[in-house]
Amino acid sequence: MKKILIIDDDVDIIDLVTNRLERNNYEVIFSNDGDNGVKKALEQKPDLIIIDVMMPRLPGPEAVKLLKSYEGTQNIPILFFTAMNSYLPPNTEFDDINVGGQFFPSIPKPFDPNRLLSCVRLLLGE
Repeated sequence: MKKILIIDDDVDIIDLVTNRLERNNYEVIFSNDGDNGVKKALEQKPDLIIIDVMMPRLPGPEAVKLLKSYEGTQNIPILFFTAMNSYLPPNTEFDDINVGGQFFPSIPKPFDPNRLLSCVRLLLGE
């Protein structure tokens, strides 16, 4: 069973994503901030990380820079969650998020459950 780490400060989002992923046979772990999320990733070695862009203590892009600097987590795929694009019309393609010259896919909040699963499966090579 593939393990997915969700890093988000919104407990409702964590609950929604966890329920969707667990119903599709993924193991889910989570953290409510970027700092603890990095620690959890280093300890747990998830197969995928879903991370919010804007969070207290350590924003998503800064957490990703740290994750990509550690040998044990540098190859874990990243999917960003962001509310920054939620003003765009439905079915609009969203740009990848640039973190230190690397581009990572993003999906908007509120999220489409089917799009979430499609992105997760694609990033996990399923």
